[in-house]
Amino acid sequence: MKRPPTANQTTRIEASASDTERAWLDLVRRGDITAFERLFRAYAADLADFARWYVDTDDDAEEVVHIVFCWLWEHRFTLPRPRSVRSYLYGAVRNRALNAVRDRRTEAAFRDRVRLASSADHPDAASPSTESELAARDIEHALAESLRQMPPRCREVYSLARENGLTYAEIGETIGIAPKTVEIHMSRALGILRQRLAPWLSG
Repeated sequence: MKRPPTANQTTRIEASASDTERAWLDLVRRGDITAFERLFRAYAADLADFARWYVDTDDDAEEVVHIVFCWLWEHRFTLPRPRSVRSYLYGAVRNRALNAVRDRRTEAAFRDRVRLASSADHPDAASPSTESELAARDIEHALAESLRQMPPRCREVYSLARENGLTYAEIGETIGIAPKTVEIHMSRALGILRQRLAPWLSG
């Protein structure tokens, strides 16, 4: 009877697989389409299974994975080099799936507001939904303006952390600074946002 691998053998197998995936990603970063296809075939099915925890249908899950891999290829020459390709891919799919859920909810909420506004007894009056929509636009504009006026390094760190889901260690590796320095820039970015968005946060 064939014996299962020992803990040491399992660790060596996982390390070998991780090295292979990093090699594929390095080739992808140089524009190698064959390596990209290998990476896709190795992970697409498992990533789609993972995405189904967040989205409603198999088609939605597959679309999330396809969007992530399309993004990877479009940005292949500027991709970070994470320590774990597996973690990087799962993080990217998770973020994209959550964005898809958020976008769907936002669209549904917007349609509800439009429906309520159109059925109001006094269409000329400013309805609560209209006021909320204007407030949301004000906040969105204030956030965008705050990010635009941030020091470039703070904005870069904030974007990698909040929009791309990278850890401080991954951000440090990506832009060539220590994780502690990343933490300082992130703290400064959040302080700027708290100050600029204070009128809305206090409400």
